[in-house]
Amino acid sequence: MSWMGLLRRTLSSERRAIIVYLINTAMLLLIFNLMMDEVSVVYPLSVSLTILIIYLGVKTYALFRFEDGLAEAKEVADFQEDADHEKDKLVFHAIRAIHTDYLDKLVAMNEKLDGRNSLFSHFIHNMKSSLAVIELASHKRSDEVLADIASENEKLKTNMEQLLNLLRLDEFTNDYVPERADLLEIVQAVINDKRRSFIYSSVYPKVKGQSAYVYTDRKWCSFILDQIVTNAIKYSPQGRSVYFEIVQEEDVGLTSVRVRDEGEGIDPEDLPRVFELFYTGKNGRSHKQATGIGLAMVRHTAKRLGHEVSLTSKLGEGTCVTISFLSKLKAY
Repeated sequence: MSWMGLLRRTLSSERRAIIVYLINTAMLLLIFNLMMDEVSVVYPLSVSLTILIIYLGVKTYALFRFEDGLAEAKEVADFQEDADHEKDKLVFHAIRAIHTDYLDKLVAMNEKLDGRNSLFSHFIHNMKSSLAVIELASHKRSDEVLADIASENEKLKTNMEQLLNLLRLDEFTNDYVPERADLLEIVQAVINDKRRSFIYSSVYPKVKGQSAYVYTDRKWCSFILDQIVTNAIKYSPQGRSVYFEIVQEEDVGLTSVRVRDEGEGIDPEDLPRVFELFYTGKNGRSHKQATGIGLAMVRHTAKRLGHEVSLTSKLGEGTCVTISFLSKLKAY
């Protein structure tokens, strides 16, 4: 750091104070000489300049400490705050807040990247397994082999769709269109899209409730319901039903849809972790198709939409997932 450059910066920053001081000195000299019989300039001028030099020296040193502290603050987040003036303290506090915010965002970004890498590794592994099965089956020709190929093809399509949805989550703001939508209509559309799965699994959807308007994004809301319904069908025995109930709580401005199955239920030990990524619990060990991804994406998407998701379950009786929507526009 150049001391001459530091002095120039001090003179530049203190120029107004110097001008005021010099004007004040000139006025004092004038008054002093008017009051005295003899004209004297050297002594009062020497005293005045001495005070000015001391003042500039103090200010130069203060600027040196401030710039030295700024240089340290650029390099490390845990810098030593050395400031005497309130303005300098405010600057250092602002820098510390920026550092903290930056580090928080950096940690969140790293966690997001780690999660994404894990997801992609998982999807790629699943797709490689499906391709290996298809390759082996292609050397044989039978109805059973064709069924295996069709099954693996469905797995590939499911994994690709989940990958696309995962990528879309990053562009959520650009792909998010909130609107007033009929929840009953969305539920019926999802059931219609899943009709083949219901038929092939011999599971029957039953809807209770009437039209209820909520504020949401139709596509992403359908995605959430689709994931929940997929799980409900997957874990339901043949001949059972999946119940859809729309409940309106006008006093608190909430509307909810409950999706309840009659499946095997979830072990109480697994309930606190059902929304964790890749967590499949005890049920996942008996179902090879369990990935531990669906409910994690449901929770993440619902949070972005501003909806609440909760889950209750009793072992041997079934599981109920509830999505709560705000039905008043002022919340958005």
